[in-house]
Amino acid sequence: MNTSADPPGQRLARRRARREKSLDVVPLSDSALWFEARLRDSGTELVDQRNVDVIHALRLEGLITLPDLVIRAVRGHADVQPYDHCALSLAPIQKLAGLSLTRGYRREVLAVMGGTLGCSHFLTLALELSGANILSVYLRMRPHVAYTVDARKDGSWTDVALQVAPQLEGACLGLASDSPVIAKVRRR
Repeated sequence: MNTSADPPGQRLARRRARREKSLDVVPLSDSALWFEARLRDSGTELVDQRNVDVIHALRLEGLITLPDLVIRAVRGHADVQPYDHCALSLAPIQKLAGLSLTRGYRREVLAVMGGTLGCSHFLTLALELSGANILSVYLRMRPHVAYTVDARKDGSWTDVALQVAPQLEGACLGLASDSPVIAKVRRR
């Protein structure tokens, strides 16, 4: 019940609201990765930092195979959700199994979990899984080259990156075909 003289939405609570997201990717073998994605929404009173409302605490975990980057298994965990009805949001998560984290992943995720097909918070986590792509590139590169300032400056870091994942060329501004980064690799 609203006990304020102001209508709902006209005043802000004296709290800090925070969203925290993380993605861990751990190699199980040379051809499989375990992942865990987490999302936590909370509100903390500004005066008493011990007064915390946890609004959402959600996790996705599963298995991705390499080099195809296909989600082979996925499971959702709703540690905290605001409504009992939100429990229905766990079922659509299974539709992520079989999807590849390569081009088109975002479109496919929206098709199986977007809007009222699922939960916008689990959807956020599912979209974050695309980050496992670049993290897997790092994990495949690291045995061959150290991540040092010198390796980045002399082009050896990028050279190995392009050997592991040639599709990185043109993936962003820094790796555009005409960028200084790519030019340095070509001069090696």
